[in-house]
Amino acid sequence: MPRSPVTLFFVKVLLWLPVIFAAWYFMAIVATWPVTYLVKTALMWLFPDVISLIKQSGYMVEAAAYYTAQNATAAVPQGVTAELVFEVNALSYGYCVPLYTALILATPSEEGEKWFRWVFGMLILQFSQAWGVSFDILKSLLFNVGPEVAQAFAFSQWQLEAVALGYQFGYLVVPAVTPVVVWMAFHSDYLKTLAPNLVQQG
Repeated sequence: MPRSPVTLFFVKVLLWLPVIFAAWYFMAIVATWPVTYLVKTALMWLFPDVISLIKQSGYMVEAAAYYTAQNATAAVPQGVTAELVFEVNALSYGYCVPLYTALILATPSEEGEKWFRWVFGMLILQFSQAWGVSFDILKSLLFNVGPEVAQAFAFSQWQLEAVALGYQFGYLVVPAVTPVVVWMAFHSDYLKTLAPNLVQQG
C-alpha cells in the first residue's frame, strides 16, 4: 500500500532532526553569537541606566544590571550601587533552528532554492530567538532577583504584565511556531501537493 505524501514528508523530517540537532548543538557557540548581538543592541539601547553588560559565555548569554542596595548585606552596604550578574541559556530558544533546517531538507526543491530559503529563514529565526532571550533577561531582573533591581526599571503594572506575557510567548510559542510558519510561507506550492484538501479548505 503506497504511503501518503504527508507520511513520507514527516518521516523525512524525523530522520533529519537528530542529525541536524546534533550539528546545531555542536555549533551552539557560533549560533549564539548573532542572538547575543541582537539582544545586546536592543536591551542596552532601551535600558542603558540599568543593564550594564550583555555578552556571550559559551552558549549562554550573560547579563549584568545595576541596582542600589536597600538593605545592607555582607557583600553590599546599604545605599551602595552594585552589579548583579546572571546567565540565560540561549539554547532554550534555539531549537527552532534544527526544526526549520529539517523541514527545509525534507522538502523537495532545487538546491539553490533550499539555500536561499534556509538563509532567509535563519535571519528571521535569529530575531525570534533574540525575543525569547531578551524577555527571559527582563523577566529575571523584574521578578526573580529581588525588588532593588525591579525598582531600577520603574515599570508600571501594565509594563510588568507585558514583560510576563512576552516571556511566556517567547518561551512557549515563538520557538515552535515560527519555523513552521516561515517554512509554510516559502512552500505554499508544495503544501498544495502535500495536503490539497487542507489548502482548499484554508
